[in-house]
Order: sequence, then structure tokens, then C-alpha cells
Amino acid sequence: MRFCVYCGKEIPDGKQCDCPESLSAQRQPKQVASEIKATAVANKRQLIIGTVCLTIIIIALIKIIVFMFSGGTDEPVVRSIKPDYEKPITDFVSAYNRNNSEKMMKIMLPSDYIQELKHDTGNSSDWNDYIRTFNDRIEKEKDTLELDYGKNIKLSAEILDRKELNQTEMEDIKELYEEDFGARAVKSAYKIKVEFRIEGSEDYDIDKYWIYVVEVRGDGWLLCPEGDGYTPGEYIGLE
Repeated sequence: MRFCVYCGKEIPDGKQCDCPESLSAQRQPKQVASEIKATAVANKRQLIIGTVCLTIIIIALIKIIVFMFSGGTDEPVVRSIKPDYEKPITDFVSAYNRNNSEKMMKIMLPSDYIQELKHDTGNSSDWNDYIRTFNDRIEKEKDTLELDYGKNIKLSAEILDRKELNQTEMEDIKELYEEDFGARAVKSAYKIKVEFRIEGSEDYDIDKYWIYVVEVRGDGWLLCPEGDGYTPGEYIGLE
């Protein structure tokens, strides 16, 4: 036989005392466990909220950095490795290697002038024949080069130097583009020294020339068809 430690009342085997003190003691372990569980849930909720807040702060900082380095816009920051005026030169090399005289035209001539050429040529079939003539011209040149350098003729170019144009050169460039090609305006131009490398499967050769690049309003940078010892315009019928 047992007795209650709180009230001294006799307790039958397998039973609990029903005095207030004993009942309170029986509830305490469950209450402690409940409080522990509630604390754990609260801590987990705070951890989630803290993580979300930290993520928001990081995203905001990234957007601020992008905004600052993009000149005050939300557009992605894109920085060209090469200056814009070099692009028509690299595009010319690519067009030559692909026998693409139409791309060469876009590299050298104002867009309005090309539209006039298309109109004067006739329908689209006539224009395609017109372009094919110049593509064949590039292909025949490569066939001749293969006799000296072997198969798979490829052209590459390296920019060596850049110079400002003198007054006479600038006037000639403006006359060519504004009067002959109907360009809206020539904004600027450079004289570029380029090392051209022509290479086949058996041999190669290197030549250095001065060529001109011209910034035309509405068309960006173009490769001038006339150069100093090198005339890229010959590939599109502008000898």
C-alpha cells in the first residue's frame, strides 16, 4: 500500500492520488514537453523568416550594383572586348571565309544604298543571281590561292595600329559615303593598320595594309571599300 506524499492519503495499487497537489505534479511533465515543442516551432519560424529576409537583401544589393555599373539602367551590363570600330574588319574576314558577298555589302555600304541596289536589280531572283556572281568571284580567288597555299583557304586579320585621318582623307571619305553612297552623315573615321594572313593546308602568307573604318549615322561602323593598297570593295563590284 502507498500513501500520497502531498496529502498522506492512502493510494491503491496502480492508482494516482486525486488531491490538487498530486494532480498538478502529474500534469507538469506534459506541460514542459509542450512548451519545449512550442519553442522549437517558434525558433524554426524565426530561422525561415531570417533566411528569406537575408535573400531579399542580397538580391537588392545585386540589383543596386548592376544599376550602378550599367550607367543607371536595369539592363544587363554587356562590355565588348574589342572596340566597335574593329567589328567590320572581323565581320569582313568571316564573310570572306564563308563566300558571303551579301554580308560584305552590309559591312561596307549604308543600308539605304543597298536597298536602292536591290530595287535597281529587279526581283528577288535577279538579286540572288547578282549576289551569286560575287560569291563565285571569291570562290575563284580561293581556287587560285590553293595553287600556292593548298586546300581550305582561310583569311585572318590582326589589328596593329590606328590613326586619325588627316583633313584630305576625311574629306575623301565623306565624299564617298555622303555623295556617292547617299549616307546621312559621316560621324567619324579611322585609318587602321591590319595584318592579313591567308593560309591553306600547305603554306601561308602575310601582308600588311592600311584600311579605313567609317562611322555612318544610322548604320554604325562600316568598312570602307577603298583602302591604302587593299580594296575590299572589289569583292562586291566596287573596283
